[in-house]
Formats: sequence, structure tokens, C-alpha cells
Amino acid sequence: MIKPFTLVMLLTLAANAQFVSVSGGGVVTQGHTSSTTLGTARADFDRSAIVAVDAGLPIFPFVTGGVHYSYSRPELSLFRGDAFGSRATVRLQANTLAFEARVHTPQFSGWRLYGLAGVGLTRFGLDVKQQVEVPFPGGAPNSVTSPVFTYGGGVERKVLPLVRLKLEVRDYVTGLSERFFTSGGTFHRTAVLGGVVFGR
Repeated sequence: MIKPFTLVMLLTLAANAQFVSVSGGGVVTQGHTSSTTLGTARADFDRSAIVAVDAGLPIFPFVTGGVHYSYSRPELSLFRGDAFGSRATVRLQANTLAFEARVHTPQFSGWRLYGLAGVGLTRFGLDVKQQVEVPFPGGAPNSVTSPVFTYGGGVERKVLPLVRLKLEVRDYVTGLSERFFTSGGTFHRTAVLGGVVFGR
């Protein structure tokens, strides 16, 4: 869920924003596999729904800076690949807050394209549904926070003077905590979003 501080920040920016958008869609998340001396370790993430809110302010004629918030609930199937067959099924609550820059083209026949890139944080809340042996050697954490890099782009179509429809594809590149996967590393969460944009 949106934390009070995040909600206040989003509402403050939205009140002064050039545009505000609300969107929803789905996320495809990359899984990981590695070989250990005792077996195969895996971290498999399922597909999940996602909702997002964006707000931005003009910086230059075709450049805006803003904030992006998204929420999704992917499920993680974790296999440690140890001698005990340790594994767990975990429901994750992924709250992402990123500060982004967007570059868009001039509008042509009601259409325009845009690209985006940004940095921020993703907080994963953990709800362990099932575990066998010792999938979390130090105990299951309540949450894990990781830096995130976002990039992507999309297309917008004007339907009213201050209303546009959008289709967007974005990738969340997130550090994969060793609490989730022994080898650590990074993983990708690719989201396809459709929504409505209010403003200029």
C-alpha cells in the first residue's frame, strides 16, 4: 500500500504538475537460476498486475521531470539448492518510487511519442506463504529495499483538449538481494501499462 509520506509527496506534486497520469497493466519478471555444489538454486517470479501514478513538471520545451509510483504483488518461488532442499513461496509487495526525466516529440495529428529514464527505490514487503527447511538462513526479513533504474517509452493519443490515452512499456532494473537469491545480481521487471493522462 502507499505509505503516508509517499502519498503526501505524490499529492503535492500532482497539485502543481503539468500532467498527472493513472495507469494499470501487467508485469513480466525475470527469474534466475544458478548451479551450486549441491544442486540448482532458483528464484522464480510469477507475472503480476501493476498500477501506477505519474506526475511531472516542465523543464525544457520537450522535457519534463517528475515522479513515478507503482505497486505490484509478484509471487516468488525460492529454491536454495542446498542439502536440505530448502525452499519457500513468498508473496511480495513491490512499492517503487522513482524520479524520472521524460523527452517527448511534438504532437502530430493528436499523437506523440516519449521516452523516459529515472532512478529510485523499490521496497519489497515479504509475506511468506510456505517454507521448507531453511530458505532464509538469517530468518525471513519483513522487507527488503533495493535501488532501481527505470527506462522505457510509449505513445500518447489526444482525445480531449487536456486528456490523452497512453500505452507504455517500461523496465524496472532492480538489485536482487541475496535474501532472495544466493548469488545476488540484478533482475528485470518489464511492465506494459495503459492509462489516462490529464494535463499538457
